[in-house]
Amino acid sequence: MTRRATITGWGKCLPPVKLTNADLEHLVDTDDRWIVERTGIKSRSINHMQTTDMAEVAALHALAAAGLEATDIDLIIMATVSPEITCPSNACHLQARLGAVNAAAFDLNAACSGFVYAAITASSMIASGVKQRVLVVGAEQLHWVMDYWDRNTCILFGDGAGAAIFESSTNGDGMLGADLGADGPAGSTMVIESLGTRYNLIEGRDPATSRLHFEGKAVFKIAVQGIAASVRQALDQAGVSADDVNLVVPHQANERIINAAARRLGIGLDRVMINIADHGNTAAASVPMALCDAANTGRITPGDLVVMTAFGGGVTWASAVFRWGQRVTAVGTSDAALPPTDATVFELLAANREFFAPLHSGDA
Repeated sequence: MTRRATITGWGKCLPPVKLTNADLEHLVDTDDRWIVERTGIKSRSINHMQTTDMAEVAALHALAAAGLEATDIDLIIMATVSPEITCPSNACHLQARLGAVNAAAFDLNAACSGFVYAAITASSMIASGVKQRVLVVGAEQLHWVMDYWDRNTCILFGDGAGAAIFESSTNGDGMLGADLGADGPAGSTMVIESLGTRYNLIEGRDPATSRLHFEGKAVFKIAVQGIAASVRQALDQAGVSADDVNLVVPHQANERIINAAARRLGIGLDRVMINIADHGNTAAASVPMALCDAANTGRITPGDLVVMTAFGGGVTWASAVFRWGQRVTAVGTSDAALPPTDATVFELLAANREFFAPLHSGDA
């Protein structure tokens, strides 16, 4: 029978410190109603540790859900645009932390599309017989590049991690179709300049190039059109239609984007997983965290047709169509969690505020 990659485990890590809309009222000229009407977001998490710490927690929950040990994994793919370090890769760092001694490991950067890109990559390797069990993680510490003087960007993004286990199956379940794409010329709409080799080593970090550049209106249009077109391509490849879909798990960028894309596809919101209210936009972590919430709240039943879709900086987009297996509950659980902290959200963001303050010295 045809070999495909099926999802057998899922997990997430949401840091305990919350940045609520009420908190943001003390940082920028905004209010809860303004934010909720435009984004659907009420709060987002701020990590007090590092990116790999969140990834490890999410991975341990996914392994437990699949009933696997770290040594059972033969590949780790970590999707992130906010790596803890660049060499060695965060995936290698995670491999060491987990003790996944039998796993190859690499990072993947497709911004917010990263997890879906990685899921398709993992599924393709499994279908070809190169790998059997793959741990895919999306983890982001986006508050690091947020200018908490700029209400247009700082209200949107949060920190978090999600993970899923992909295993070989010949039961008819697994990935049925996929679509990947990119539009490099449109990449200027979402940019983090300083996290690369563009600037001289002797130069200090410049606040103007260290923060996220984000063109909201342009991104909105690209996202709605891109998601709808990508999902249709993946459905066509799978030989199914939008009417056959039981659940769409989209990138949680903005609730208005999700609603508009669902309307274009003719898919009712009762078949769309939305958890942006308490998570915000967590880039590559958003799809696996939403998938985890969907599985844990009974939104997925045996044999369901599940679509994951995302768009991100690059500009990139990706969609994958999966036939879910017969197991929809976790084999086991993990008590993994980030250590607690006494720091307030304002204390965690103080360094950002100080660093980006020169850009706003002339503001009223």
